[in-house]
Amino acid sequence: MATLGLSMAGAYMVIPFLAIYLTTERHLSIASAGAVLTTIIVLERGGTFATGILSDRHSPKALMVAGMVTGGAGFLLLASARQMVLIVASAILLGAGNAFFVPACKAVLAIAAEVYGPRVFALRSTAANVGSALGPLIGGVFYDHFTTLLVAASILHLACIFPLGRLRAPSSSGGEPVMGVFKRARSILTDPAAVWLMVASIGFWTCFSQFTLSFPLHAKNVLDSVGAVGVFVALNAIIIISAQIFLVRIFLKRSDQALSVIIHGMILMTVAFGALMAGNGVVQLVTFIIFFSLSELLLGPSLDAAAHAISPRGQEAAYLGFVSVGWAIGAVLGNYLAVLTFDRNPDSDSHFVTWGSCALIAIGTAAAFHLFQTTFRKRSSVLAAEPRGAGGDKSAA
Repeated sequence: MATLGLSMAGAYMVIPFLAIYLTTERHLSIASAGAVLTTIIVLERGGTFATGILSDRHSPKALMVAGMVTGGAGFLLLASARQMVLIVASAILLGAGNAFFVPACKAVLAIAAEVYGPRVFALRSTAANVGSALGPLIGGVFYDHFTTLLVAASILHLACIFPLGRLRAPSSSGGEPVMGVFKRARSILTDPAAVWLMVASIGFWTCFSQFTLSFPLHAKNVLDSVGAVGVFVALNAIIIISAQIFLVRIFLKRSDQALSVIIHGMILMTVAFGALMAGNGVVQLVTFIIFFSLSELLLGPSLDAAAHAISPRGQEAAYLGFVSVGWAIGAVLGNYLAVLTFDRNPDSDSHFVTWGSCALIAIGTAAAFHLFQTTFRKRSSVLAAEPRGAGGDKSAA
């Protein structure tokens, strides 16, 4: 977890400011900057299905090491990139690096969750947000030396290779170790519960994607300060660090509670964007960050817990990776929404259509998860009743 926090600190010195950097220093349009961010997220989250299968099939540790190497190379390339083709190439490396790392890391936690319960997923989110709190503060202070920040992020990623190489990753507690790659993929793609969970999550990630594109640009216009944007991003992480373990311990004691937590989280997301619709001052920005952070801290571990609850043993990483595909699709839709609405008048302090659209998507997503609750509880209870170490394809349960 310390390694994860270190790599996140490096990434978050850069990522929250990337839209600002690309539009002001590299003079890209908001559409082009959005395309770069979308490339990162689509590969990062869309690729997790394939890399999750590889993690289950082979070694989570090897995938995590590959992720750090690839991500480090991406930050280093971005530091020297001037042409659009090199910027896109760096985005591909950054997205691929996270695609290697994320499902493998979650798979290790999924195995631990069988012993300690679904709350262990909050540990990953908390460790990540420790880095996410420190990174934006550093990035905001040293934004004028952005190339140096990119090199530092690369060094931090590469520094994670040694501790990951020494990691003793636990083995899966069952499943079919000889199941072929295509059989694993087919079993998930034909699993209605997995597909429903992934599709329902798209709404959350559509709203969440505004935090890396439209919100930083909006906050910069309102506050007229890049450093202040870093403070708000850090505040997001601080709220999650402070409250996540406590709230998840109360609300997510069992995996079958995951969807109820998600529904409440989406209601909080609706309130967050409602605050931005209400005005353009600091009070509205702070209110947004508070409710957005509370939503995120509930949704992050709960989505992982829900994916784990419906996954056959031995296929945890693949299921966790497949559900993360919703992030990729949501990022594309969210960035398209930002370009379609926010880009029409980027210097304005008011973006009522953007925020109103997100509020409607959030409440619609809460309704979608509500409809899925009965099926999810039935499925998760059937799998939970099976003896530890039971393998096979449970997708038909």
